[in-house]
Amino acid sequence: MKSVFEKLRKLQDVLLKEFEIEDELDTIPKELNEQKGRFHKLERSFTEKEALLESNRTMISQLSTEKKQLLTNKEKYEGQITLIKTQKEYEAITSEIAQINEKLESIEDEETSATNEIETLESALEELKEIIKELKGDIGKNEKEVKKLSDKKKKELDSCLKEKDKISEGLDEEVLYKFEKIVKNKEGIGIVSIKNNVCMGCNMLLPPQFVNDVRREDELIFCPNCSRILYYQDDAQKAEELVI
Repeated sequence: MKSVFEKLRKLQDVLLKEFEIEDELDTIPKELNEQKGRFHKLERSFTEKEALLESNRTMISQLSTEKKQLLTNKEKYEGQITLIKTQKEYEAITSEIAQINEKLESIEDEETSATNEIETLESALEELKEIIKELKGDIGKNEKEVKKLSDKKKKELDSCLKEKDKISEGLDEEVLYKFEKIVKNKEGIGIVSIKNNVCMGCNMLLPPQFVNDVRREDELIFCPNCSRILYYQDDAQKAEELVI
């Protein structure tokens, strides 16, 4: 059983390294993914602003056409004034001209507003274009760096997994599965000793008979509280390990 405990201790170190590399592999592309998210967001904003710009240009074109028609109508009504014979006709024509003037004023306000928005949008699009271009360049560089670092870490992980398989040889599959989960969930410590009837993993006081069962080393025993694998280590064993 001591050889099993020794294997588990070695395996614990390898598992910690494995988990660390896996965490690094998850973290490596994080900044790149954030940059890509920002890039796609800026692209959407650029597309939306382009559509809005085109909409304002179309509006100005339509307003210009309407304005020309109104000016033509106004000119026609003003030409009819000299031909007016009655007060009623004069009031009708001047009313039409007044309505046209009111519409023309409204169109000019809309044109001014649309023109101002176009200028703002064109400026924003130019600025966005530069930001997107720069960000695209940064993403390209980061993609190369991420691939380089990821490939390096994958090689380290592959080496680690091979070492894990080598150490695990001969160990029960179910025990390996449980032990790996314990190491991952218990702060990297999956096997601990008992001292003065206390689990050194969670400091739980264990019953004397339970401690005796662990001491006999007939089988692997897990702490009922923290689930770590337990082994008994007396003072003589500790002194021997220190000498070694």
